[in-house]
Amino acid sequence: MVAIGLLAHRRLGGTPADLLTRGALRLEPATYFYTVAQDSQQIGSAISSIDTSAAGFTAREAVHVRALISGDSQSVAATSVAFLSKGLVLDSFSIVVSGKHPIHEVNIALTRSGALLPTLAPVAVMLTREPHVGYTTEVPIYNPVARQVERVTIRIAAESLYRVVDSAVFDSSLHRWKAAHIDSVRSWKIVCPSNGISAWVDARGRIVAASEPGGVSIRRTAYEIATLNPQLLTH
Repeated sequence: MVAIGLLAHRRLGGTPADLLTRGALRLEPATYFYTVAQDSQQIGSAISSIDTSAAGFTAREAVHVRALISGDSQSVAATSVAFLSKGLVLDSFSIVVSGKHPIHEVNIALTRSGALLPTLAPVAVMLTREPHVGYTTEVPIYNPVARQVERVTIRIAAESLYRVVDSAVFDSSLHRWKAAHIDSVRSWKIVCPSNGISAWVDARGRIVAASEPGGVSIRRTAYEIATLNPQLLTH
């Protein structure tokens, strides 16, 4: 009984920072690929990776889309690199956006801010508590657009099995890559009531699919489907 009590205390007790540091021990380095769609039409691809570093973790993301901006079809690419502590707290962050207009670059140091990146907030939620529908928490998130830390309420709204393409095969008759195997990933729906953004995430908090009110959505898939299909190569 004492041993069970100690294990429960280690799992549920401590400050939010303590819980996050312990939860980060279960975070496995991985790279995922996504299709980016607008109004159900694929307009680009995205890559998200988390790897270990001497000081903690390094998170890299890249997005390439072809979309209508003010009535003009434009190709836009954005890449970001974030360095995180062993407790997944954001230390520094840089982002480069390039396209039709001049390159835009931002480099920010956030030492001891206690903030999380928006895409890593679900990781903090999933790794610090046993996930269950209805669980609600508030986390500090760094907003790279406003360049400030905001406290955002996050709620687990649903749980389900999400079908994810994990390998692809080339269809010579269609001249495109298609699904070769589909896996079922247990996922939880994370919602932010304040901005309408929602995401399905796996048990480690990594995004499986996400959408925003503007009609843009992403979905995890195989590398070939995300990046090599003809409609993307012609842009």
